[in-house]
Amino acid sequence: MKNAIYLILLFGFFFALYSCGFGGWGEWKVSELYNQKIEGTSKILYKYDAWGGRDSHVSDFVILDSTEKFKVKPSENLPFTYLQEIPDKIFIKGVSHICDNSCGENYYKTSPIFIPIKEENSEKQSIKIANNIYQYRGFSERSKGLERFQFEKFREIRDSLFFYNLDDVESMEGKHLDSLKFKKTDIVIKQNKEQQITQIVIEDLIIGNSSNEIILKQSYFLTPKNKLKSNVFSDYGVFKEVIK
Repeated sequence: MKNAIYLILLFGFFFALYSCGFGGWGEWKVSELYNQKIEGTSKILYKYDAWGGRDSHVSDFVILDSTEKFKVKPSENLPFTYLQEIPDKIFIKGVSHICDNSCGENYYKTSPIFIPIKEENSEKQSIKIANNIYQYRGFSERSKGLERFQFEKFREIRDSLFFYNLDDVESMEGKHLDSLKFKKTDIVIKQNKEQQITQIVIEDLIIGNSSNEIILKQSYFLTPKNKLKSNVFSDYGVFKEVIK
């Protein structure tokens, strides 16, 4: 009887480990996967979203060599939530936020801080990583809602993207913009198996150059008015969906 109970408990223990993703990285189900080349290296920066056992969830960045097959390994994730600059072979800079007693019921009991409360430095794959960490309330108060537009054409330069003749076709306002400009930071191109663009997701992060004060964080969903393939965009400073 004791042996039977022991076996049941042991089985339950290993089942729990497996459910939490400790049985190997293959248990993670990747729901979204994007990548971009890091110029001047054989390294690739991945941005992904994945679910594991017992509703465990990760949404992160990771650097891998181009010879490596992507797999979820949370210990290798980069520490930031958003890219601040285009990655290069020497340095990658990003931002994140932490509660710092400004979450939940403490939100209105604290004063917003709009500059980093600390900076963490690390290294992955021989590339230096800087993470500017902001107070949650300060970051939240400079974050705006979601804008959705259809665009007619675009122009790309080395560090920026321009979109022209944009129409908001989803809201009641029906807003029109002649153009929008985005610095290449967190730009994701979603595509189908034919490489036709289905959506461009942009996290527009504007940070003061000298003070590192967060000025604005705005999300955009852009879709082309006409069929457009992802290869018309460069692989520099832009994430593209990995199609299986």
